[in-house]
Amino acid sequence: MENIRRISTEFAEAFKQSELYNLYKEHKHELFIGVRNNYLNLYYNCDSIARVEYKLRDKKINCVIDKYYLDGKHYDSKDKNKRYKTGPKEIYAQYEVIKSHSNIRKTQEKKAQSKLVLLNNKNLDSNWFCIDIEYVKPFKNEAAKNEANFNARFDIIALSKKKPYRVALIELKYGKGSLKEPSGIKKHVSDFSVFLEKGYFEEHLKHDIIAIVESQKELGVDVPFGLIKESDLKKVPEFYFIILDNNAESVKASTPKQTLAGYLFKEKRWGCKRLAKNTVENEFGDITKRGNKFFATFLFSKATLDNLEITDIIDGAYDERIPE
Repeated sequence: MENIRRISTEFAEAFKQSELYNLYKEHKHELFIGVRNNYLNLYYNCDSIARVEYKLRDKKINCVIDKYYLDGKHYDSKDKNKRYKTGPKEIYAQYEVIKSHSNIRKTQEKKAQSKLVLLNNKNLDSNWFCIDIEYVKPFKNEAAKNEANFNARFDIIALSKKKPYRVALIELKYGKGSLKEPSGIKKHVSDFSVFLEKGYFEEHLKHDIIAIVESQKELGVDVPFGLIKESDLKKVPEFYFIILDNNAESVKASTPKQTLAGYLFKEKRWGCKRLAKNTVENEFGDITKRGNKFFATFLFSKATLDNLEITDIIDGAYDERIPE
């Protein structure tokens, strides 16, 4: 099968001999390795700070980085200087500089997403392990992508630690402002629904999951699984919306949960003060009901980036879970 997220064993061994592996071991608490199709993304703040490739002919690890992370200057997307080619030694040496520029650039939401994933994966007692972030379904070519008309990005993919492995597709929202369209709740519900209806889980994601876990093990990531077979995975994924910073900005203002209800339902629920003109329920039904064609679970927490301490991404200490 083409376009599967995996790297070769030779690539993994070369990575473990490079300064990037030392960097990862020293900063596991803040870095995530994303396995892609014959390359890796090194994430800090859920921000890809380096694309890592292996050149078979040269037996060498190469890196490509947005030069902004090194000099703090913003480059036009067409500027030939934007994509800066370098190697593991420079990434290792300049890591604190790269971090400082990512911290300026990335939103509270992405920083919270990163913290939630890393806290979960560090917790040996969590029922789940996050195997990927910023997942985009690959297509054979641009024409196939255009024909499918599907360009969704899923924030987090998590697997339960017990067989049969449950697959959680997770969208994280942080605060009231993250719920507005065009990238708000309805767009994500539509993406999840289409992903399910078109059979992309069976067709592709299951194979990606198996390959990702295999490659992560070869890279030295502390993955709590053996080799996974297709039959080990549940047949249908589960969908989750995590809403952090579920706090009103003032006494009279709505909480994100109340605002969210205005986009979800045809009638006022959850203390909602205002309804959107075209709600999720109008098109997809009540997605909080288990019998609905598309169903999702909503997890709410008042925790902010500074005091976020949830250590199980699905079964952790949320303030509220709907449905229970």
